[in-house]
This record gives sequence, C-alpha cells and structure tokens, in this order.
Amino acid sequence: MRTTPFKRKPLTMAVMGGALLAASNMASAVQVTKSLEMICPFPLIGDQNIIATITADYPETIAAGEQLGPIAIDTITTVPDKARQGLAFVDATTITGTAQSINTFHTIDGNVGNDTLLTIEPTDVPSNLSGPFDVPAFGDAPAVTFTAAQASGEISLTVDDLILNLRNLKADGSVAPAPVGEFTSDCTLVEGQDNVLVVMNAGGGNVDPAEIDVDKTAVDFGTLLIGDSASDTVTVTNLGDLALGINSVSVTGPDAFAFVVTNDCTTLGADETCTIDLTYTASEEGAHTANLVIESTDEDEAVVTIPLSGTTEAIPEPEIDVPVASFDFGQVILGESASVDIAIRNVGTAALSVSDLAISGEGFSLTGSDCGTVPAAGQCTATVQFAPSSTATVSGTLVVSSDDADEPQVAVSLSGSGKDGGCDDSSVLPISLGVTGLTHLAASGGELDLEGQVDTELNLCNGEFVGDLHINQTQGSFEIIQGWNQYQATATVEFENVGQTVGTLQNGTLVATSQAYVKIPKVTKTLFGFIDWPIGGGEDCRTKEPVTFTVMSEEGQFDAITGGVVSGIYDLPELENCGLLTSILSGKMAGPDNLIELEMTPIFE
Repeated sequence: MRTTPFKRKPLTMAVMGGALLAASNMASAVQVTKSLEMICPFPLIGDQNIIATITADYPETIAAGEQLGPIAIDTITTVPDKARQGLAFVDATTITGTAQSINTFHTIDGNVGNDTLLTIEPTDVPSNLSGPFDVPAFGDAPAVTFTAAQASGEISLTVDDLILNLRNLKADGSVAPAPVGEFTSDCTLVEGQDNVLVVMNAGGGNVDPAEIDVDKTAVDFGTLLIGDSASDTVTVTNLGDLALGINSVSVTGPDAFAFVVTNDCTTLGADETCTIDLTYTASEEGAHTANLVIESTDEDEAVVTIPLSGTTEAIPEPEIDVPVASFDFGQVILGESASVDIAIRNVGTAALSVSDLAISGEGFSLTGSDCGTVPAAGQCTATVQFAPSSTATVSGTLVVSSDDADEPQVAVSLSGSGKDGGCDDSSVLPISLGVTGLTHLAASGGELDLEGQVDTELNLCNGEFVGDLHINQTQGSFEIIQGWNQYQATATVEFENVGQTVGTLQNGTLVATSQAYVKIPKVTKTLFGFIDWPIGGGEDCRTKEPVTFTVMSEEGQFDAITGGVVSGIYDLPELENCGLLTSILSGKMAGPDNLIELEMTPIFE
C-alpha cells in the first residue's frame, strides 16, 4: 500500500507557472511526466531499485535569446519495502533531505547542463503497513538561455542521474543511528530506458552558418642560410554561429618538403580560434614555394589556400673585425722595446684569408703572427713591436689585407715616443695593491667575483713596474644542459700565474698586463637540496693556453696613493682535461669579448 503523494497547492502552482511563462515570453507550456527506474545503493540493504516519476511544464517551442525557466519540478520517488524495513530497523520514522537531479539539454551546438536541486518533503515511514511507499520532492530547474547556434534545431532534455542526500530522523527529531541516519546515494539509470523528459522545437532566430577566417593571405619566411629555420603562425577563426569543422591542414606543392606544419584545429564554435604553426627549414639553396591548404565545413569557402615562400642562401661570406683602431705605446726607453698583440677576428660565416700584414713607421715592426686562414668565429694575432730611436713622437700604421669583399683592408694607427733612461734602483718603490672586482663571461653571461693582491715594484723615474698578481679562488654558477637533463652547476675557478705582471703608471694612467692559466679544479651540482655532488673539473682542468689580461685605467684617473679602477677585454681559450664536461664548460666560458673590471687600492702597513 502507498501513502498519498505530496502535491503542491493548485493555486500556488498556477501563479508560479504563469509568472514563469510571462517572464520568459513563452506563450504556452505543456505538462510532461516521465517515470524512470534507477538503482540506488542503501546502507545495510545494498542496491535497491526505485521508481522516480518527474512532472514539469515545458514549452513546445523556444527561441534563441529567450530565457527558459526557472521551471517548477515535482517528483515522486517510490522506494521498495526493503528500504522501509531498513529504516525501521534503526527506529527512523521520518525521511528528510535533498535530491539532485542531473539533467542535460542536448542542442545542435553542444550540451548545456541543467542540474536541479530538489527538497524532499518530510515523509513518514509507514509503521503498520508493508510494501513500497512514495517520497515526494520539489524544486526549480535553473533558468537557461540558448544561443542562436544552439536554438537552430531541436532541443531535448534528458534525466541522466539522481543523487539522494538523506537525513532520516527518529520520532524525537534526532538523527537515526549511522549508517542509516545520514547518507548519500548516487543512483544510476537502469539501462535500456528512454530518459528524454521533453523535446522542444527551437525557434532559432538569425543563425549565421559556419564561416572560416584566416589572418594571413601569404607567408614569406625571407632569406635564410643553410641549416637555419624560421617559424610563423596562422590563426583560423569561426565568424559564424554554427560549429566550423576543420577537416584537414596540409602543405602541397613542389617544395612542400621545406615546410613543416603542426596545428590544434578540430572543431571551432562561434568566435573560437585555433593556430597553425609553420616552420621553414633552409636545407637546399634556392627559392622555395608551396601552399598551405585548409579544408573546412564552410559551405561558401570549403578550401582556403595560402601561398608559402622562403629562400635559402648557401654561400657564406667572411667578415673581418679588428677591435683596436689605434694603439699608443707611450714612452719607451731608448735602447729598449715594447710589444702589443692585436687581435684580428672573423665574424662572418665563411673562412677568412689574411693575405698580408704590412707595417710602416719608424721604429715599428711586425715580430710575430699566426694569421693565415681564420675560421668563422675564430681569430688570429699580430704582434707589433716599437723600438724608438729618438725622443720624438712618431706614428705608423698596421694594414691588414684579407678576402673580406666589403672591407679588403683594415688599418690600425700606431704611435709612440722614446725617452732617455737614467733610472736606477734608488728610483724603485715597492707598492702593494688590494684587488677587488669581477669578470663578465660573454659566452654564458655569467660573472665571477675577483679578489686578491698585486705586489709590485714601481720605478718612479720611468713609471714602469713589475710584480706578482695573486687572485684568490672564486666560484661561478651556470646552467648545464646534458642530454635531457638541465641543472645548475657551480664551478670553482683558480688562476695560475705565468710570469710576472708588467705595466706602466704614467701621467695618471695605469696599464698592466698579466698572464695566467684559468683552472677549474671542481664542478659540483646540488643533490637533494644540500649535497654538493662533484660532476667535473679536476687538477688538470684548465685553459689550453694562458689568458692574457691587459687592463687600463681611464686617462689621468689612477693615483699611486689612492689607487683607481682599471678594466679591459680579453679572450678566454678553450678548456682541456675537464672530463665529460670539457666541451660544456668551454661553451660556458671560452670565447672573446670578456670584460674584467678591477678596483685597485694601495695597502699601507
């Protein structure tokens, strides 16, 4: 026997339904009822079959942009006698709680969720009757407004799931014992049922068909050298209301091999976009053309063709660069000489042939050179000596001839003068200078802090000095990419002097030259956040050749009493004997255009 189902008052229902219909501009509504069998898990008694009967008023038609709902929903859930027995077992007398009906509108342009929260009317558990009994619930389905694309065909509403959140009470109003007192039951539809609650005819409105739009009419990658590549992106947009299907994206034409395409285009809703990534790889000399072909469901323009072009240049060219435009030897004691190494670089993409090094001017001579064929990104050195024959100021020129088509000759201006000797040991003053500063490594962009001391003997007569430079051990961090691994490493750096530091302090300008091997005894990486794990370096890990450091102060800005700032640019040779990381460390440190900047301060004891 069943208890009488709960029903809303007719007057209340009439007023509510009329208000909802008026608010949504719907002329009429039809009552629909659907009974669905569901399987629900219950405590103590396990899975049980229930019957949920849903009643609501829905319009027969709906137009785009019109609000549907809120819609009043009434349900009657018929539960089996075994559920009554389970409730009675824990002295539960009243069923309360909520239920969530999981509903979905199905449109031609996708699905729209319409989950509805229902309030369970407090229902007495039959105490003197056996058999199934009814539990009523009510609530309002939330309002929804359909787009023009969604309202371009039939719209159906399905009931997909039911979740019961039950709170069962004893006669005194307290919650019945667990697990029956409060629990959630996620019910599932019994397979094979028609779960469509209502089907509405959509009025549609002004619906624009799918329309493809591409942001480029052509893509030109320009001119590249062999081995290089360039990328560009094409954006596809759906300007219509209906979904646009992208059927295929491909590259066609005789040179299609030179262009690679990837994309994320499938189906685009109204105003949605997708991107097509293009890459041109310069692998063969000459001009290359192809077509990007986009096929879609656009009825007016089913195929869009975009011309692609790119040119590969296979003839690299050398380019000479001499960083020093002029060099002044200053004053050199008569009977003695001074030398300077002038770097000649090839910043082009092909080997540079240095055909001649010509020097002119009294007292100037070329004493050495390793120039001949200079590879791309390489350099050579010309050693120029000045031996004055008088105290007069003289000038000269070093002319470098090469096969650089744009600059076949480069001239370096030379100057210097002689001076009488006459200085003796009584003119020599020992001076110690504290050294602090840094060096910037051009290859990696990293910096090393420098600290140390230089102990010199300065000849007050001619301004020349000679001494020993001691740079303390330092550290630098840089990123290492090894295979698929990428991590931060710390290198310990030492300087092993070769010979002494020599230079001049004349007229407030200091010039100093030192040579040293740069050594890396240890390279570590952090393991587990705190262990410095050795990964490279070693006792014999150092530059293949000594590094020549030549630093100079600004003119007139260095004083033997207060010191000053000096700086210079140097080349760091490749490293050797560093284990598996030799090539990686060289890549991070070796190369030209490294800056060194030091502050030298006299130490007075």
